[in-house]
Amino acid sequence: MVRVRYTGVSQPKEAFEALRPFHASLIKLQIQCRPFGPDYLVLDVVKKALNTAAYHFTGEPDFFALRPPRS
Repeated sequence: MVRVRYTGVSQPKEAFEALRPFHASLIKLQIQCRPFGPDYLVLDVVKKALNTAAYHFTGEPDFFALRPPRS
């Protein structure tokens, strides 16, 4: 029998938490673009790809959604 070891992101929530400022920067850039223009849509693709990757690794469908501050 062969043992298969899968390597990957060992702590996905922490990894994607570190990308939260990048996600916020994408939103700021998108605000500067004409709604649904080519620039806006390209940034939307990047944002959706980041959200999809976060969901894949963390299992949280809205990982980058606004959250109340922790106390």
